[in-house]
Amino acid sequence: MQTIAKFLLLFLFVKINCESPDTIVSTEYGKIEGLIYTSSKGFRTEVFLGIPFAQPPINELRFEKPIPPTPWKTPLKAKTIGSPCSTYTAASMFGPTAEDCLTLNILKPETPSDDPNGYPVMVSIHGGAFIFGSAEFFPYTKAIETLVSQGIIVVTINYRLGPFGFFTTGDSNAPGNYGLWDQVEALKFIQKVIPDFNGNPKDVTIFGVSAGGASCSWLSLSPTTKDLFNRAIIMSGSASAPWASAEDDLVESSSKLIAAANCSQNSNIKECLKGKSTAEIQAATSSFMKHGLRGDSINFGYFYPRFDMDFVKASNMKEAIKKAPKKPNLQGVCSQEHNTFAIAGSFGNPAGKLVPVSTAKASNFTREDFVEIVHELVATKKAFGSNAQEAAEKIVEFYETQKNLYTKNFYLQLYSQLFSDLTINIPQMREALQKAKAGSDVYFYVYDYLPEMLKNELLEGTAHGYEFINFNGGYPGFPEIDWKNPVVAGVQKTFIDMFVNFVKNGVPSGETFSAVKVTSKLSYVKINTKSEMKDNLWPERLQFWDSMAKTYGFDLPEFQKLSPRDEL
Repeated sequence: MQTIAKFLLLFLFVKINCESPDTIVSTEYGKIEGLIYTSSKGFRTEVFLGIPFAQPPINELRFEKPIPPTPWKTPLKAKTIGSPCSTYTAASMFGPTAEDCLTLNILKPETPSDDPNGYPVMVSIHGGAFIFGSAEFFPYTKAIETLVSQGIIVVTINYRLGPFGFFTTGDSNAPGNYGLWDQVEALKFIQKVIPDFNGNPKDVTIFGVSAGGASCSWLSLSPTTKDLFNRAIIMSGSASAPWASAEDDLVESSSKLIAAANCSQNSNIKECLKGKSTAEIQAATSSFMKHGLRGDSINFGYFYPRFDMDFVKASNMKEAIKKAPKKPNLQGVCSQEHNTFAIAGSFGNPAGKLVPVSTAKASNFTREDFVEIVHELVATKKAFGSNAQEAAEKIVEFYETQKNLYTKNFYLQLYSQLFSDLTINIPQMREALQKAKAGSDVYFYVYDYLPEMLKNELLEGTAHGYEFINFNGGYPGFPEIDWKNPVVAGVQKTFIDMFVNFVKNGVPSGETFSAVKVTSKLSYVKINTKSEMKDNLWPERLQFWDSMAKTYGFDLPEFQKLSPRDEL
């Protein structure tokens, strides 16, 4: 936990600047009393914190779908951030955790909207590998500075995490996905109350990065969300990525929890686990999940969503997209996602024998090191059977054709690119292309900017999560970012403008570009000091992994065997 505490995305609470009188809004659930916040630039925002959007998921409601909150008879004092959701450990980056955690925060401009339909709404779904985080992943003070001040209502939500949100028996007895159902319940609650906050319920955009992005991907596939939002911004996370849907590893983690909690011999496993205390569930999970993320694997997750034929009426991504409601998407990745996890001491499981690599090894990373990782962790016998050796050779051969993209430490960069492709890039790119083919308006970006204070002397490219610093201002443990630097501020403005214009007008755009829709080619906006439209992102990578799946019957970027009827 100490490693995670040091390097996970943290945020320090900023004491809110409140003025009298407080603000009160009446809803069908009762009155909600909030605060007035005045930013350093004089912008006034009504802030409502810790609003319950569902009944506490405790006791008999643990491992069940959420149900709406009970109306309150006296005004709800919405002036304090709700508790982060319990996870595999009692500690949290955001304060003491609790299972009673299903709350959201509403941030709205004090002045009424000029639009009679109300302000557009953005709903932030936090990241954290489905096991960490809270609504404060996007601190409300930063949300006010970057988005609310531009005439947008921002809602940030909590959802159940880790074993509490995603435990499953792999069947209908405990199907899992409780954290996703929490997100749906939050969206239903928002639909009911947001008009009372001068928000437009028919103009809601969901957005998130990492697990938040994968959550938005899942939500975009579900028939239950058809009328709950109309646009999605999916950042560095897809429902088909291994860490967001791989069934076997998820069921294995759940089985370990059952055994560690001494529920294996019980005739009703879910009821046995319901009878355990929060601390007992946490202790049982921590017995096998010591570092939060899985080491030495393409799939770094333990608990996450699954295709259960309920939340999504499909067994795989392609089938789900064909059936899903057609909505505009803005999707994107950073130029070298895995840099966040590549070297020990940055993020990831420090107990990994091969990955993440040590700083000393990274400084002298060789072709032999790259080949070993490919053979041991990527082209495994579990995936490729007797063809593992041949598959490994093909993977090494292909990635060696990518060396011209880099200027130093070639094999270290190729290792990071390989894992970037498998865990983020290929699933995200496929999702964009498949949604476009199915009839949705889809736009794509690649975030390629890295300010001097964040550059790594060993790694090239922009790492996972770095695009979100434009919204939240940065992460503790990172160097101080000079937002007054005109170049840094310029990129921040471009990135935020792209989001705001997508939310308000349906088309991502900036001063130097207007995004072009994805078609059979993946057109994209490249975000850097000079942001511009580009044509056909990384087609050779898509072609290679599609070819590998067809040749060997195992699709590594989606971590699953292909049936004879599957087509990529």
